[in-house]
Amino acid sequence: MTYIIEDKELRIITSLKSMSIKINNIKKIKRVKEFLISHKGRDFSASYIKLRITYDRSSYIYVSPDNEEKFVNTLSAINPNIEYRGERGL
Repeated sequence: MTYIIEDKELRIITSLKSMSIKINNIKKIKRVKEFLISHKGRDFSASYIKLRITYDRSSYIYVSPDNEEKFVNTLSAINPNIEYRGERGL
């Protein structure tokens, strides 16, 4: 999976699908722990600990960037209104 942040958009690219989210539409980022998530194509994550990104009104996806801290900091720098919960005890 590839995550690209540019032009105030988060682009998520896999071999099977891709999507783009406007960073200003991101409401929350929450660190979660789940092996398998069957949410109809919303899981762009390959790991056990992942980030749930809620955007627009109630849409969400799961991602697992290599450098979680840098990923969240970059998104938050563009949209400081993002609520982040990163429970490290997971």
